[in-house]
Amino acid sequence: MTKKITKAQCLRILINVLVIIIATVSVIPFILMFLMSTQDNPTIFAGKILTIGHSLADNFETILEAEYFRSLFNSIIVSVSSTVLTVFFSAMAGFGFAKYNFRHKKLVYQLVILTMMVPMEVGLVAFVWEMRVLRLSKTFLPLILPNIANAFGVFWMTQYIKDSFPYELIESGRIDGCTDMGIFLRMALPIIKPAIFTLAVISFLQSWNSYLLPMIMINDPKQFTVPLVIASIGNMFVADYGARLLAVVVGILPIMIIFMIFSKQITEGLASGAVKG
Repeated sequence: MTKKITKAQCLRILINVLVIIIATVSVIPFILMFLMSTQDNPTIFAGKILTIGHSLADNFETILEAEYFRSLFNSIIVSVSSTVLTVFFSAMAGFGFAKYNFRHKKLVYQLVILTMMVPMEVGLVAFVWEMRVLRLSKTFLPLILPNIANAFGVFWMTQYIKDSFPYELIESGRIDGCTDMGIFLRMALPIIKPAIFTLAVISFLQSWNSYLLPMIMINDPKQFTVPLVIASIGNMFVADYGARLLAVVVGILPIMIIFMIFSKQITEGLASGAVKG
């Protein structure tokens, strides 16, 4: 006798098929990017993007001449520094907003959230002038210091800490003679690890992919980050798309490695943050 398929099983099959289709569509651009990174401009312009080219060595030599790996090191310095500052100060501010009462707390928090609606381009001229007055325009600091004040990070940490860290732990810490900073470092940070991992990955990606601010603040080719070097590959008339795509492939490897290592923590942070928020 043939076994009847229930509605629940049909729905499950349809969902699985839909997930497979979406995953396949999402992977196709990456496959094309890998294939095109082995080709030269004539092959790409001819539309033969589904074949493996013979210009991988030439493209690799091109990105070496552009000092791509130096820019990779520069991006790592900027992104890691920015991520550490973003996570630490956002967690500290979120802890303060979530668990402490002070004068005009709601007003200050609303002002922080309001800054999320202001595009960075609005204050870009004033920021560039400020960095030049402070003589920081020829360093990496203009790319790192603004991340101390990350409105999204403060909002994310505040919403997460509100429900995940009970106030009773603060009282018990004070009874044991722990200072407020000690409570934050020793008790709060270990508990909010999922939120920290999630914010760290978001901040790292934002800093790694930043193009506008480095383009304005950095004039020395030795200090170029990955997006700037990718944009400069080629000559003034024609861009070397094969070499650029190879540089993109190499540039996304650190991001893929980070995501594979911390994928579980990121998923937990997003899921619990969505529930708590």
